[in-house]
Amino acid sequence: MQIGAVMRTQLVTARPDETAAAAIRRMLEAKVGSIIVCEGSAPVGIFTERDVLRLVGAATDVERLLLREAMTPDPLTIAVDDSILAAAQLMGERRLRHLPVVQGGNLVGMVSMRDVLGYLAERLYAEHDAVAVETARTLLSR
Repeated sequence: MQIGAVMRTQLVTARPDETAAAAIRRMLEAKVGSIIVCEGSAPVGIFTERDVLRLVGAATDVERLLLREAMTPDPLTIAVDDSILAAAQLMGERRLRHLPVVQGGNLVGMVSMRDVLGYLAERLYAEHDAVAVETARTLLSR
């Protein structure tokens, strides 16, 4: 199954020239763990809960810090027509909890570890799939 079948299309995005504080407030309002930083429709960065913890731990003034300075630049992405198992493997190998989905370089969705694990759980239940078992085991062990 392709990643487009489980990705979320309601995206929370920001521009690189917005402050980290504005992005944090947007994440809280939307109840999400990450925000995609875009120039136009192209993802140029990702700002996650881990970035927030890093900034707070360093006592950074998030009201003044621009996202371009706080984000993780050049985020890994996955194409909308790639498989869910490919996304799961990438997320497991790189220890990612959020993965932007692109089509032709443009942001079209977001897939989370929760989305992938939900799909794997359904596949395990319905098909008793050995590949899904191993992929889920790998993801959960990291």
